[in-house]
Amino acid sequence: MNDASVSTQDSSDYRTGIIYALIGTVLFSIKPVLIKLAYTMGGDATAIMSLRAASSLPIYFLILLWLCRNASERSKVRQFGWQAALVGVLGYYFAALLDIMALEFISAQLERLLIFLFPSFVVIISWVFMKEAPRKGTFLSIAIGYVGVAMIVLHDFSSFGSQVWLGSVMAIGAALTFAVYLVLSKKVIGQMGSQLFTSIGMGSAGLVIMAQYQVKGAQFSDMSNELIALGVVLGFFCTVLPSYFVAAAMARLTPSVLSLTSNIGPAVTALFAITLLDEAFTIWHGLGMILVVYAVVRINKKS
Repeated sequence: MNDASVSTQDSSDYRTGIIYALIGTVLFSIKPVLIKLAYTMGGDATAIMSLRAASSLPIYFLILLWLCRNASERSKVRQFGWQAALVGVLGYYFAALLDIMALEFISAQLERLLIFLFPSFVVIISWVFMKEAPRKGTFLSIAIGYVGVAMIVLHDFSSFGSQVWLGSVMAIGAALTFAVYLVLSKKVIGQMGSQLFTSIGMGSAGLVIMAQYQVKGAQFSDMSNELIALGVVLGFFCTVLPSYFVAAAMARLTPSVLSLTSNIGPAVTALFAITLLDEAFTIWHGLGMILVVYAVVRINKKS
């Protein structure tokens, strides 16, 4: 293959990766809005998580079986599968649980901005535990991001009351947990590939969620048809599809390019939150979003 062909292929992979990353980001960004709708339909954290898991777990299981048709993939599962399972439960169960619980107390827009600050936690974790010193200006970027969040928190305090603090702490906890997951998953993904890791990680988290469903004594038969339908949409369109679109994008893009595409996330969430939930969008929301997105762009450029 000549240089021109290689260049054309690289360009095609880049464009495809950008498209996949954008699709994944949009689908993930709709999730908090649908979760807020699920709460209005009588759902709680256990019901919402269980419906997502029940509709997505069979798909992850089938994809895992398909991937394991090759002996090399089965060998990776035997070697690294338990690591993928543990990391997956951390990122896709504990972080998701805190995230869903937070949405009971705060707006979808604020939740997305708080979750969007996870790169700042990645920087701090890498600095404290991996001795990777942050570059000059990184902590200024983090401070700018939290100033932006503070603007929206103070505004939403008048609408949601003191519970906005509880929800914000839960969302920050979800972002921190997800940051730990990202740091831990990097090595495992390198060992077994993103698709195999995603299938095992998401599948393992799904099994834990269904175990929680049994312990809580929840019953799908007690849920409304509307809530069940919304749970299936969350499971397939906001969990399975984006997880594999992002995995496919990771195979084609550098981490910095991939992370920059996620910058549209808060805007997408805000658009759907305003349209479907009638959430307010004031000048404070706009300024806060601009500061948070700017902060994350600065962090990603310095990483």
